[in-house]
Amino acid sequence: MLYIVGVGSGERYLTKEAEEILNNVDLIVCYTGYKKYVERFNKPIYTTGMKKEIDRVKKALEEAKDKDVALVSTGDPGIYGLASLAFELNKDNIDIKVIPGVTACSIAAASLGAPINHDFVVLSLSDLLTPRELILKRFKLALEGDYIICLYNPISKKRKELFLEIANILKEKDLIVGIVKHAGREKEEKRIVNSKDLIKYIDFIDMNTIIIVGNSKTKLVNNKMIAPRGYLDKYKV
Repeated sequence: MLYIVGVGSGERYLTKEAEEILNNVDLIVCYTGYKKYVERFNKPIYTTGMKKEIDRVKKALEEAKDKDVALVSTGDPGIYGLASLAFELNKDNIDIKVIPGVTACSIAAASLGAPINHDFVVLSLSDLLTPRELILKRFKLALEGDYIICLYNPISKKRKELFLEIANILKEKDLIVGIVKHAGREKEEKRIVNSKDLIKYIDFIDMNTIIIVGNSKTKLVNNKMIAPRGYLDKYKV
């Protein structure tokens, strides 16, 4: 059996189901950088580095023919994780169960207040697997639709151009933006800024950062970023 397990931030927000499975599997397979989050379960651990996702999934599927295996990712494995790849590569019809985790967008939102309490879009700025033109098109359409926008993977050491394009678009807007680095982890830091000033935070933002762009209704309440659901208008409170 292959369990595809999300461990939230890795430090906190691990669900009871994920904990139980990791305590009972025969093998844990994960990215090298996540090993520190699962060592406490005292299981054999197989790791691979960056850009070795296919090798990692194939290893997990092979071992799952006669073992209970956990393929681990941070956050939720069905949100920019390896769940879909495992299903695509499952040529031997191994039983697969996806164990959801708390995704970084939800953790960052809770830290900021309630900024995704209405319709929102989740968008990764990594163009490793998705063309930059398509990412930019989706961002512009989300802005046009007045969605709240959660941005994953905004900047890497080798990739800043797309973030710069988006920051330049947001310079023409007047929106509240929340920036959370290391969401849910011990080193968590956050900022709430105006979209016109987002570019100023380029040195603060990295791959461990979530950016939440508010919509036209987003507001600050006691220094918290809030997306009103509409109750006060509906019921004339």
